[in-house]
Amino acid sequence: MSSTAYARGTKAASVWKRLSRVYYDADNRFAAWADREKIPESIAKSVVPFSVLILLTLVIVAGFALGTVIIIVAAFVYMVRHIQLSALNDLYTTSSDSSGDAGGQFRSGNDGDGFYSGPDDITVTASRLDREDDD
Repeated sequence: MSSTAYARGTKAASVWKRLSRVYYDADNRFAAWADREKIPESIAKSVVPFSVLILLTLVIVAGFALGTVIIIVAAFVYMVRHIQLSALNDLYTTSSDSSGDAGGQFRSGNDGDGFYSGPDDITVTASRLDREDDD
């Protein structure tokens, strides 16, 4: 059997065996220390599981903190980009080519894009000012 799944299984088993050996070794060392110091064995046996729980809790909290920082940075980048695009859009809508309601405006009209006089209304005929038509 030389499949990759079998190889992954044997590697996972060896990692588990190594971790459990470290766990039991630390547990036995704390038990021996508690026996030398005349501390109840139940307290010594609870040190390693408690340490593992604290370590796992710290890993989970650090993961949430890292995820929160990533989300905050992404939101900040999104807001800055949205502000830039909004400012660029405002720049195009209020460009120096348009002169407001009193005069002409650069817009799309009946004759295509150009400089038109009059309001931007389909019921009112606006004439294009930038075309020199000599009939």
